[in-house]
Amino acid sequence: MPFRKRYLFVCTNRRPDGHPKGSCAEKGAEEIVVKLKEALLNRGVAKDIVRACASGCLDLCETGVTVLQEPEHVAYGGVKLDDVEAIADAAAAGGVVERLVVHGRQGPG
Repeated sequence: MPFRKRYLFVCTNRRPDGHPKGSCAEKGAEEIVVKLKEALLNRGVAKDIVRACASGCLDLCETGVTVLQEPEHVAYGGVKLDDVEAIADAAAAGGVVERLVVHGRQGPG
């Protein structure tokens, strides 16, 4: 199993219908992780540079679908399908999509 330079953990936690916190799964996270894997594969970085993984709860329920990028240790919140390409581009290049950061490094640099 190859070790990657970067990992994207996509919360796909599912809570019971009607739970006050909601869940990333009910907000589309399962489709996002599939599309993110496809985007990384299309860029040729999925096998050795960046891996997208489904994850359990990342404890940022209030932010919407959450993606944790390591080793940068930043969390993206409110992620939508339209954000997948930007996340894949940034991760492949070793960058961060600052507009999505809800925890960790924010701002330039």
